[in-house]
Amino acid sequence: MTQRAEKSDGSRLYAAVHQLDRFMNRLTDILAFIGMAALIGAIGIVVVDIIWRRIGGQSLVGAVDLTQFCVMAAASWAIPYAFSAHAHVTVDLIGKNRFRAIFGIIDTLIPFLCAGLMAFLLYLSWGRAMEQWNYGDVSQNLAIPMILFWGFLLSGMAISTLVCLVHFLKTLLTNENT
Repeated sequence: MTQRAEKSDGSRLYAAVHQLDRFMNRLTDILAFIGMAALIGAIGIVVVDIIWRRIGGQSLVGAVDLTQFCVMAAASWAIPYAFSAHAHVTVDLIGKNRFRAIFGIIDTLIPFLCAGLMAFLLYLSWGRAMEQWNYGDVSQNLAIPMILFWGFLLSGMAISTLVCLVHFLKTLLTNENT
């Protein structure tokens, strides 16, 4: 059993949620790394395109398509990492010390509300992605199927939803054990 599970009276549910949280953290770390590598690739494509324009007098065919593809991967896979790392911006307007109980409830509900929002966006995006799939849309220059672009977005939203749900469960179990 993990050390944290022992601290919480050996709760199997807590241990399972903690293990799932560690898995999601590793997964989002890997996706963020791949996304940032894709962003570096997009920068490289733009640099090569600029150099090619200066030397060859022409633009690199497909540079826009490839850059959009790389940026879509980077942006879509950075979102789950931001949820996992708690890297979103928060603002303390009133003062958490004065209203500690109210903010405790709000802090507990935020991951659940974020999961609901991401699930709703996933639902809406899924419908649009299926339209792209049915129409067989492709990018302008390289004819990259547009469903691949949507695949990054949909996977990012799905993983974000799962990360938020795991954080909600972890917060509930942590508050229950304290």
